[in-house]
Amino acid sequence: MARWEGRTKGYDQSGHYLGTYHATIEKQGNLLYKMTLSFDNNIYTKGKRETKHYLKEEIIYSSSLEVLKRKFRGAIFLRIKSKVIWRKKSISH
Repeated sequence: MARWEGRTKGYDQSGHYLGTYHATIEKQGNLLYKMTLSFDNNIYTKGKRETKHYLKEEIIYSSSLEVLKRKFRGAIFLRIKSKVIWRKKSISH
């Protein structure tokens, strides 16, 4: 069984880093894929090393892996995005 992990960094219009978007796609049975979306926001303020983590998860189902990968790209509402990097990882049961 395999799992795909995707991530991309989000920036505001000024080019400041806002956080990282994560997606995990796992095969559920023979025909269905499940994608979990999350956002990890690390905020650094005024030279202080304060880090705040905000994690919001959403689950999306589809029978197509490629459709889920496109939905991940479309779910990000920022105008400036970096390239989505996908990695396939094997899961042994």
